[in-house]
Amino acid sequence: VAAYASGGDPNVYTAAVAVIRTENPDLLRLSCIHEELAQGLGLANDSPAARPSIFNDDDEFALLTRHDELLLKMLYDPRLRPGMSAIEAAPFTRVIARELTGGPV
Repeated sequence: VAAYASGGDPNVYTAAVAVIRTENPDLLRLSCIHEELAQGLGLANDSPAARPSIFNDDDEFALLTRHDELLLKMLYDPRLRPGMSAIEAAPFTRVIARELTGGPV
């Protein structure tokens, strides 16, 4: 996926284009759709630290995991703003994670 920020804020995607090969087998194509759309929504990087996740190339998940779904919910929580540093976002992400999981974080 290629994501673009053409508006006034370089931290806000305004468009994204995903190219997925149609000749891939059905499950692989669906897996690509899941991962590329999630990346176009803002979860842009793969990471070996993301577990369990479709974004961890060391683990084999075909579709978004519950972890991935929670990350997307957190990303779009109104308490977070585009361009926040990790230090600025940390207090909010802890609270949001606790609310979404119902447990201590």
